[in-house]
Amino acid sequence: MCFQRVCSRMMTQMRNRYISSILRQNAGWFDKNLSGTITTRLNDNMERIQDGIGDKLGVLIRGISMVLTSVIISLVYEWRLALMMIGLIPVSTICMTLLSRFLEKSTADELEKVGVAGAIAEESLMGVRTIQAFNGQEEMVAKYEKHLNSGKKHAIIGGFWSGFFGGLFFFWLMAFMGCGILYGGYLLKVGIIKSPGDVFIIVMAMLLGAYFLGLISPHLMVLLNARVSAASIYKTIDRTPKIDPYSKAGKKMDKVIGKVIFQNVHFRYPTRKEAKVLNGLNLTVEPGTSVALVGHSGCGKSTSVGLLTRLYEPEEGSVQIDGVDVRDLNMHWLRNIVGIVQQEPILFNDTIHNNLLIGNPEATREKMIEVCKMANAHDFIEKMPKGYDTLIGDGGVQLSGGQKQRVAIARTLIRDPKVLLLDEATSALDAQSESIVQSALNNAAKGRTTIMIAHRLSTIREADKIVFFEKGVIVEAGNHEELVALGGRYYDLVKAQQFKSDPDEIALEEEQADQFDEFDKPVVFNRQVSVRSSRSSGRSGSEEFRRGTLANHSFDRFRKVSHVPTAEDEAFALKVKETMEKDEEVTAGYLDIFKNAQGNYLYMFIGVVAALIRGLDLPTFALLFSWVFEGFEFVPYGGKMMHRFAMSVIAHCAAGLGIWFFQTLSTVMFAIVSENLGVRFRVAAFRNLLYQDAAYFDNPAHAPGSLITRLASDPPSVKAVVDGRMMQVIYAFAAVVACVTIGFINCWQVAILGTSLIAFLGLVMAGLAFKITLLTIEHMENDDAGKVAIEIIENVKTIQLLTRTKRFLKSYENESKKRKRTELRKSVFEAINYSITQNFMYYMSCFCFALAIRIINQGDQPVDKTFRCLMAMMLCCEGIILSAQFFPQFVGAKSAAGQMFNLIYRKPQTGDLRAGSTPEVRGNILFENVKFSYPQRPHQPVMKQLQWTALRGQTVALVGPSGSGKSTCIGMLERFYDVTGGSLRIDGQDITTMSLYHLRTQMALVGQEPRLFVGTIRENICLGLKDVPLEKINQALELANANRFLGNLPAGIDTEVGEKGGQLSGGQKQRIAIARALVRDPKILLLDEATSALDSESERAVQEALDRAREGRTCITIAHRLSSIQNSDLIVYIDDGRVQEAGTHNELMHMKGKYFDLIKKQDLAI
Repeated sequence: MCFQRVCSRMMTQMRNRYISSILRQNAGWFDKNLSGTITTRLNDNMERIQDGIGDKLGVLIRGISMVLTSVIISLVYEWRLALMMIGLIPVSTICMTLLSRFLEKSTADELEKVGVAGAIAEESLMGVRTIQAFNGQEEMVAKYEKHLNSGKKHAIIGGFWSGFFGGLFFFWLMAFMGCGILYGGYLLKVGIIKSPGDVFIIVMAMLLGAYFLGLISPHLMVLLNARVSAASIYKTIDRTPKIDPYSKAGKKMDKVIGKVIFQNVHFRYPTRKEAKVLNGLNLTVEPGTSVALVGHSGCGKSTSVGLLTRLYEPEEGSVQIDGVDVRDLNMHWLRNIVGIVQQEPILFNDTIHNNLLIGNPEATREKMIEVCKMANAHDFIEKMPKGYDTLIGDGGVQLSGGQKQRVAIARTLIRDPKVLLLDEATSALDAQSESIVQSALNNAAKGRTTIMIAHRLSTIREADKIVFFEKGVIVEAGNHEELVALGGRYYDLVKAQQFKSDPDEIALEEEQADQFDEFDKPVVFNRQVSVRSSRSSGRSGSEEFRRGTLANHSFDRFRKVSHVPTAEDEAFALKVKETMEKDEEVTAGYLDIFKNAQGNYLYMFIGVVAALIRGLDLPTFALLFSWVFEGFEFVPYGGKMMHRFAMSVIAHCAAGLGIWFFQTLSTVMFAIVSENLGVRFRVAAFRNLLYQDAAYFDNPAHAPGSLITRLASDPPSVKAVVDGRMMQVIYAFAAVVACVTIGFINCWQVAILGTSLIAFLGLVMAGLAFKITLLTIEHMENDDAGKVAIEIIENVKTIQLLTRTKRFLKSYENESKKRKRTELRKSVFEAINYSITQNFMYYMSCFCFALAIRIINQGDQPVDKTFRCLMAMMLCCEGIILSAQFFPQFVGAKSAAGQMFNLIYRKPQTGDLRAGSTPEVRGNILFENVKFSYPQRPHQPVMKQLQWTALRGQTVALVGPSGSGKSTCIGMLERFYDVTGGSLRIDGQDITTMSLYHLRTQMALVGQEPRLFVGTIRENICLGLKDVPLEKINQALELANANRFLGNLPAGIDTEVGEKGGQLSGGQKQRIAIARALVRDPKILLLDEATSALDSESERAVQEALDRAREGRTCITIAHRLSSIQNSDLIVYIDDGRVQEAGTHNELMHMKGKYFDLIKKQDLAI
């Protein structure tokens, strides 16, 4: 129990120190170390270390103690014989040293491959919707399985060396035993040893000591694995980065004026030394002024912000605040005076209230409300079920992109920074929110230095200075009016973002609009909108369009509906709850694990047979010793005694060779089976997770962090019943059965007593197993430490910039304390089990010897048979002790199996991916009376009888406030979710009756936050596709306007994009995502803010490409930058779960309603 408690405390401290070190590392280190690999080390490596320094260390110490005690006893009785037997110790040391060297290499190689596989699993689960949208599940599974199989090979090699050297040790043990008996007989013959009992005591003592040392070889292997695992952990723990957020060094200025200077700054990213990002940047930002950075994607704008916050340091030149190089400033102080809103807002799995507290721990609720009103977030927060106390889920999954960005802005404003950095701070906001937030940001910028990065130029026109970046230097500078007058690059960007206004077209539309009746006129749906609609073929489509849109008389574009819950709404919420999937708990036993071992039964059979034969070593010892014992009867006849002892040497060596061979064979067979099943279970669980519906991941219990932890820890735990530990139990089982049989054959009275005691021990162990199982399940269900750790690792840069490393470390430490408390409770019962089993031999000896003495005295059995039975019972106890050491792992394996099979067998609500019809998709889309609420928020409807239609070949743009349900529409088309009421049809067929795989092959999605995966640009573009011609890839890249920046990359399309595409800028990532969609030539193109991260010039080029790509296919687009959707065939304004306005750009402009108001806020006048 002491070792378990010490182990639990040590592991808690080690995990805390590891997370603390992760929070300390600089951005360049994370560019080279994948977060998935870091997470795998935290899970897998820590598990191995815990195995090595827990009860295994106690067993190892006990084994060494037994050897030393045996040596001392032997030396006391007869030093000559003892010295000969001690020769076994250096031989054992050589065997274990060689095992250590071979095992260290194979384990290190295995951990490296498993770490890469863990990184693949983590990034896949974090970006699961992207993978599902492109049917890329099997591709990611193949990559995951490939690296696991590479690790498996090294693990099997390690298993071979373990069996080989372990068996070799037992060969030498048997050989020394035989020689010791022979030499002892000689000493007895010549009279140096006076009594046969002394020979028996010395040999028996050395046998038990050395034998137990041999039994701990598997534990030694675990300890060696722990040593290798600990090396990579401590390498991180001991690393002190050059840019150290924990450092207390550096200046803290008493007064900050806010003058920022970039002086001749040169910079390259650590992982891309060949590409220079900044090339002598010179820029001065005067105190209290606002400067906007514009330019093409990847020109160095965000990099400049990263240098100012010391995520990186320049190669040459300096970045200064008030004349002081930021490298000379205290890191914590610097990041406290600099507030940043990043391009991709990061929120944490907590309440909105606590997310705001991360910005300023001393903020009051009143202050929170104030900044949320400034960020236009207060209204939507108040509408949420628990207001500011609403849990927003992992990564803010319960919020829309715009809502997340508003909360992130509020979190920055609540810090009241002296220098404000806005990196595309309003890119995910609708025009209405953007206008309000931009006004608030402008007010917040007064009196403080502000640096803004924006592609939507309407947000920066009021900046005091606008600088145009190109190739890492400034090529234009001035205010909006000056740069427009200059007529240069900035002027071209402004022109690209202006809205069209064609008076003749407007007049024509007004004339046609007069032909509508009073109902049709405001909605303007009846009209086949714009010139492009002439491409839309099919009367049935037109009829569906009329039926789907005009049948709904409930919406009014001028009326803001305030929703009051009704009985109907309650019934709807109840229906949503009923459709929420409640996981059926899968109860798994040991038999279920073996049932899933198809293809490994031959290996298992060979391993079991070899283990059973190998396990006969104990009864062999019993028989040999009884035979040797009988040899002492021939002491008066020295020659006859020595002949028998010489034969025993041969017998012992023959037995040793058998043990060597069968231990090597069984170890390799069980290594193959365990590694095959480990990979199979991991792959099966990973595959099934990638096919789950979105509602599954929305459940807080299924946050990616928790799933990644389960995926990393459960399969290795299950391996306990099919690896070397099971082999040891089979050894013990064979020994117990054989020994009991020998006992009954020779002295049934003693055998009955011994067997009864063994049965009683079994009942005690079963009771303890039940209690330990309950505690293990409780530990698994309540252990959130892994989830918190992954959230920290995934978002470490944001945590560092918010200077909240201590807060998150404390959060992890609190979860670790909960884990430790459960482990300590469990250790009590494990210690009771261990103490009972380890002392059982003494209880058995006491009772059996007492009975044996009585039997011999009464003459019921011969002495030799009674002794043979006693030896068999004693060695039977050794077998029980051996198997009992693995008791905790076996109990844990059963609990882990239940958790793992829940992951493997859980069926998604969307059903079988390939089940359903596979019709030819033409592209007519109909949302008919669609009602929907997210399963985690059933009382908060997102859609309330939503109706709109897109005809084949049309482009339909969805606009409206953030959180109004626009992205949800795309999610429902992709069937991430299914409608709760009404129907969603494509070409008149309900999409739930179509094959989901087929449906997704006909669509392509460009998401709001483009998700790229570790690999090359080529691999990311071809996600889910096979054998794509290079010509087709290049064509898609050209359409996405990505070929220009690719030309500047040395490896071109074979350039590694890094984790989450970290080696590319936001705009570059988005263009790769667009190319990934276009290469599929889809019938339906879904664009969710597809150009939000692009500069104006790239956006214009990409928009032209998308216009060409839309030819002949239906396109559903969502955009807050309205200039990108003004040419759409139909623009649908969605708010409060209903369509409020619909028509072409010019029609909606003439209505002068909600859409008109948005346009006015974004239009740029020259």
